[in-house]
Amino acid sequence: MPIQGTTVVDIREQIAVKALDGRRSVSEIARLYGVSRITVRYWRERFRQEGRAGLTDRSHAPRTCPHKTDDQIERLVVDDRLAFGYGSKKIRRRIADARPELDLPSRSTIDAILSRHGMIERRSPRRTLPETPFRARYEATEPAELQTIDHKGEFRLLNGKLCYPLTIVDTVSRYILACTALCSTKFQEAWPVVEGVFREHGLPLAMQSDNGPPFGSSHGRVSGFSVQLMMYGIRPVFGRPAKPQDNGRHERMHRDLKREATRPPAASMQLQQKQFDEFIRRFNTERPHEALNMERPATVYRASERPFPRRKPTPDYPLHFEKRLVSQQGYIKWQGTRIFLGDPLADHTVGIEPRADGLCAVHFYSFVIGHLDERLNQFL
Repeated sequence: MPIQGTTVVDIREQIAVKALDGRRSVSEIARLYGVSRITVRYWRERFRQEGRAGLTDRSHAPRTCPHKTDDQIERLVVDDRLAFGYGSKKIRRRIADARPELDLPSRSTIDAILSRHGMIERRSPRRTLPETPFRARYEATEPAELQTIDHKGEFRLLNGKLCYPLTIVDTVSRYILACTALCSTKFQEAWPVVEGVFREHGLPLAMQSDNGPPFGSSHGRVSGFSVQLMMYGIRPVFGRPAKPQDNGRHERMHRDLKREATRPPAASMQLQQKQFDEFIRRFNTERPHEALNMERPATVYRASERPFPRRKPTPDYPLHFEKRLVSQQGYIKWQGTRIFLGDPLADHTVGIEPRADGLCAVHFYSFVIGHLDERLNQFL
C-alpha cells in the first residue's frame, strides 16, 4: 500500500485532540507544533463544534457585500447601454432623470458594470513614435527665424469635396506666410507650397510642426519632409506627441481662420482660396495684436536674409568623415553590417564622424541625426 502523507487537516486534528484531552496545557501544545496559543484554542473549538469537517480551510470572501450595486440598477445600466450605446456619464444622467428615487453609483462603478458585461472595447496601447533628434524646443527672438507649419482640420466644401488648409506662420511676428487650400495632407501637395514660401520670403533657421503627416515619420527618425528641410539648412522642430499647446500660437490663429474663413464654406476650392486670401490680408495688415503691443504683423515682419538657392544643395562633409550612401530600403553598410537609418534618407549620402567613445555621430548635411554604436552595430 502507498504511504499516506500527513495533511494539514491531520495536524489540526492532532492539535485539537491533544487540547481536548487535557493532559497537556495549551502552551505545551503550542510549543510542540510551533504555533500560537490562539491557534491551538481556535482549532480546538472548531473541532469541538464541527468535528473533522470543521478543520478544513474556509473561504475568506465576505459573506455580504454592502457596497455591491443593486441588481435593479445594474439591469438599468445594461439596458440603457444596449438601447443607446452611451457612455457612463450619459447613462448615469439618463437613469437619474428617469428614476430620481434611486441612489445611483459613481461613473467608475457604471464603467465596471459595463466592463463586466463585455460592453467596453479595450483600446490597444498607443503606438510609440520613433524618437526624433529634433524634439527640443526652438526659442525664436527675431522675425524670419522660426516658421510654424500645420494642416488645419479638414472640412467639406459645398460641392462635397474635402479641403485641407495648409498654413505657415512666422512665429515672432505672427505674419501668415501661407494659407492654401489643398485636397489632401500628402507631401506631394504640401511641399510646393512650402518651397513657394521659401522662394518668396527666404529661408528660416527652423520650421516647427506636429508629428502628423506629412511632417513627421512613422518608420524612422526622420521624415521625407524633414529631409528636405535639412537639405536647405533648416532645422526641423517637432512638438511633443498629442501636445498641441507646443504650437499654441499657430493653433490660436487656426481658431480665427475657422471662424472667419470656413463658416460657411465656399462652393469650390478656388472660391475657398479667395476666402483664405482675404483672411490673410485682414490678419496681417488690419488686425492689431496684443502680443505685438497692438502692432500689426505686417509692420513687424521682415523677410529672411537667407535666399532660396538657385541650385539644389549637396552635402559637403569634412575629409575625416566616413561617407555612406543610403540604399533604397534605408540601410547603410557599416563594418560589414547593414544598419537601418530610415527610408526617407534613400539615395542620400550621410557623413559618419568617428569618436573615441565608440559612438559615431551620423551627419546629414549640417545636422546630427543620430549615432552609430560600433559595439552593437545599431543606429541610436
